[in-house]
Amino acid sequence: MVEYDVVLIHPPSFYDFRRSIWFPGPIDRTVPNYTPAFIMFPVGLVSMGAYLQDNGFKVKIINLAEMMVVDKGFDADDFLKGLNSKVYAVDLHWAVHSQGAVKVAQICKEHHPDSKVVLGGLTATCFADELVSSFNFIDCVVRGEGEEPLLRLAADIDNSKIFHRTPNLTFLDEDKNVRRTESIRVLDSIDPLDFTRLELVEPITRTITSAFHRSKLWNIPICRGCSLSCVTCGGSSYSYRRLMNRSSPAFRSPEKILEDLMILDGKGINSIFLFQDPRLGGEKYVRRLFEALKGAGWSNITSIGIELFHPASRSFIRCLSENRPADHIGLSISPESGLEPVRKAQGREYSNDELLKTCRYCMEYDIPLGIFYMVALGNETFETIEETWKLWEKIYSLEKGSGKAHRIFQDFGPMVLLDPGSLAFDYPERHGYKLIFKNFQDYHRAMNLPHWSQWISYETANLSRLDIAHMILKSAEKLLEYKIKFGRITENEYKHEKLILDLDKIFIKKFDEIMKINDEKDRNAKIKELAEISKDPLLSLSYILTESE
Repeated sequence: MVEYDVVLIHPPSFYDFRRSIWFPGPIDRTVPNYTPAFIMFPVGLVSMGAYLQDNGFKVKIINLAEMMVVDKGFDADDFLKGLNSKVYAVDLHWAVHSQGAVKVAQICKEHHPDSKVVLGGLTATCFADELVSSFNFIDCVVRGEGEEPLLRLAADIDNSKIFHRTPNLTFLDEDKNVRRTESIRVLDSIDPLDFTRLELVEPITRTITSAFHRSKLWNIPICRGCSLSCVTCGGSSYSYRRLMNRSSPAFRSPEKILEDLMILDGKGINSIFLFQDPRLGGEKYVRRLFEALKGAGWSNITSIGIELFHPASRSFIRCLSENRPADHIGLSISPESGLEPVRKAQGREYSNDELLKTCRYCMEYDIPLGIFYMVALGNETFETIEETWKLWEKIYSLEKGSGKAHRIFQDFGPMVLLDPGSLAFDYPERHGYKLIFKNFQDYHRAMNLPHWSQWISYETANLSRLDIAHMILKSAEKLLEYKIKFGRITENEYKHEKLILDLDKIFIKKFDEIMKINDEKDRNAKIKELAEISKDPLLSLSYILTESE
C-alpha cells in the first residue's frame, strides 16, 4: 500500500446522491458537464499538490466525486478506508459541497483516527470557527490560500505543537477553545505555482472531458483574487480581502500562461478556459498576453476561452481576432440582469447598449460570445425580471436573418445558494437580501434535503423563497421559448425540457407538503413516488395533466 504524506480529496456535493433520492432541478442544467455532484475540482488543488511534490512530499489528488459518478458500483467508503496518508485534506471551496465535504471528512477520520483531517477553501475559510467547533472529526481548517500553510503542516505533522506553529490555521486547543494562527503574506504573483500537473489527479478522465464533444478541457487562472466587488460573489475583492488576506489580485505572467498551454498541449488537452478577465491587468498585460499566444502552433489545443467582466471595445475584439491564440476562440460575459439598475446594484456598472455593442463586435469578427445571467437578485421583482427576458429576445434577434452560424449564446444560473463571505451574505439588508441560511449548519442541513427549492438559502426584499423558485422556473421556461423561436433547439428538445419544467412546478408544491409529514416512512414513500414519476416521460405527462385538472 502506497503511503502518502498528503491526500487531497474533492468530494461530491452530496455524498449519498447514488443511494438517496434528490432533485437537483435547474442546478443540473447550470453545470451539465460537471453533473449535479459537481465533479469539477478547484484548480488550487493542483497547485497545492504540485507545491507539496516539489518540496519532496508524496501527494495524491483524489477526485472522489468523479469516481462515484462514473462507476455506480464504486464503494467510496471502502476506497477511503484503503488509503494511507498522514493528512487528508478535503476541499470545501464551493458552498454546494457543504454536505459532501463534511461526510468525506467524517469517513476519513473514522478509518484513519491517527491521521489529520483538514478542510480548506473559500466556504471552509468563511465558516472555519464553526467547522472545528461543530465537527470533532475535523482537526483543523486551512484558511485562505493553502499552498504554504499545507506545506508547513505536512513538514512537521508529528509535532504535537504543529497546529500552533502553522500559519492560516483554525483549530480547537486542548481546552476546546477556538484558536486562529496568524495569516501569512500572500503571493504577489502566481507564476511560482503549477496548475498543469494533472498527473497528480486520480481519476482525470470524465472531469476534463466534455460530455458534449468529447474534447479534453482544462482551466488556467489569469490571476488569483479580483479587483471587483460584485455583491453575491464569494470570490470578490471584498471577500478575498476579508477571508484570504489578499488586498489585490496576483497575476500570472503571459509568458507563464504560454508555458502552461505548451505543457497542456503536450498532455493532449484540446480546450483551455482562461478564467478572470485579462483586462484586470491593464492594456499592457492584454497586449503581452495576445502577443505571447499568437501563432503558437498547437498540436492538440483547438479552442481557448476568455472571460469578460465588462463589455469589450471594438479594438479589443479586433486585436483578439488578429492575434487568434487558437483555431477557435470564445468569450463569455455575465451581465447578471437585463435591467441596468439591478445590474448596477449587483456591482456591474455598464449599460445594455454597451453589452449589445460587444455582441455586434463579436458577430463582426466571428467570435462566439456566451452571455450568462442570474435570476432572483436583491433588487429583482417579477416586473424587473421581464426586462431580462426582453433583453434575451433582443440579443437573439441580432443574429436573425444574418445567414451565419450562431455566435451569441445565452443562459442563466439560478442563484440557489448565496455565496458565504460575499457582501450580500455579510450585509444582506444593505443589498436587498434576507438570509435563510446564516451559518454553516444551515447549509449543511439543507443539502441533505431532497429538492432543490429547499436549498434556496435566501429571500430578498421583494421575493420569498417560493417566489424565487417560481421565478427560476418561469425564467427557464421563457428562455426555452426564445431558443425554439430563434432556432437554437429542436422541437423534441423543447418538449423534453418543457416537460421537466412543468413537472418541477408541481413538485415545488408537493415537496412543501411532503416535508410536513411527521411519519418518516410515509414521507419517504411519497418522495420515492415522485422520483419514479420523474424517470418516466409518459408517467410525468400523465401526472402533469392530472394535477392540472
